[in-house]
Amino acid sequence: MKITDIDTLMYNSPGRKWTVVRVHTDAGITGLGEATYSNKEPVVCAAVEHMKQELIGEDPARIEWLWHHIYRRSSVSGIWRMAGPVWMSALAGIDIALWDLKGKVAGLPVYDLLGGAFRRQVDVYTHFGGSTPQDSAKMAKTKQEEGFFALKGGASSRDHNGLDWDTYLDDGHPDKTVAHFEAVREAVGPDVKLFIDCHGRFTIANSIRLAKRLEHLDLFAYEDPVAPDDLTAYPKIRSQINIPVMGSERLNTKSQFRRLLELEGIDIAQPDLMYSGGITEARKIAAIAETFHVPISFHNTKGPIGILAAAHVMASIPNAAPIEFVTGIDWRDEIIDVPIDVQGGRIVLSERPGLGVELTEAGMAKHRWLAGEPR
Repeated sequence: MKITDIDTLMYNSPGRKWTVVRVHTDAGITGLGEATYSNKEPVVCAAVEHMKQELIGEDPARIEWLWHHIYRRSSVSGIWRMAGPVWMSALAGIDIALWDLKGKVAGLPVYDLLGGAFRRQVDVYTHFGGSTPQDSAKMAKTKQEEGFFALKGGASSRDHNGLDWDTYLDDGHPDKTVAHFEAVREAVGPDVKLFIDCHGRFTIANSIRLAKRLEHLDLFAYEDPVAPDDLTAYPKIRSQINIPVMGSERLNTKSQFRRLLELEGIDIAQPDLMYSGGITEARKIAAIAETFHVPISFHNTKGPIGILAAAHVMASIPNAAPIEFVTGIDWRDEIIDVPIDVQGGRIVLSERPGLGVELTEAGMAKHRWLAGEPR
């Protein structure tokens, strides 16, 4: 079997546009991947187009070799390795599609190719928020009633009298943030796992100050309290607070995660399957994290192909924490032939080959987005 073409499709989802990658073969079998990267969709598509010149005519079964060929040796990367998020997202889309293709050829789900099912139901968390603590609590309670037992909200931003946002001034507005999370905790009770997302925007001191104000609420994870520009900032925070630190979706390689783990900077590793090069790299990040007794929780704000790819990896590893799952896009399942099966706050994986889905022509026609169209 040989690769005959690689193309991309973009779907008109709110904000970031879901970017699906298709790897076509001379056997008539097509693999599906995803390469969504926020607001950089046309650039990612151009990167995929650039990479495919190295892959036409190659054997799609050689996934590890093809990944390293693109990342390390090809004329695409030249003498420089591609560790930027746009390039890694493009590589991820191709990589995920190769795994889907391999599963379809073998007649096996991707999790079986990765060592078999450690679990067939993958825990997820979804989101809450609101303009007031009461609004946040109401939304959190609704999600709990829908079956979700893990929920995430964001730290508040301080309004500095109309001034431009400034990392060194922003402190997460502790009074407001605490009020929202206290209301949510009271509404959902002690058994729901609560995450807070700091979006990597605070200083070390402000992150510590905010966390200490939240410690009485027994939060499950404190996500990206600082930006990962300097990985030594993470252990400085972790050593001073009593909430598990999670990070970081902005890291792109197993080497970066290994360094963060060596620094004892995180309690939960949070790669993004797209930004970190796909299944081939992400499963290595998971294995490295396991050696540090650290679980994985994928940042996972993408379309159905990306959601399923992340779920297949999580189904196959021992060190799994709940992964992100975005609700509220009612037409998501219209673009795939089998809906994502979410039951009781878990994604239930089927035994269908590959990732378990195909794209639908009707969904493509209705929801496709072209570069240059209004967002």
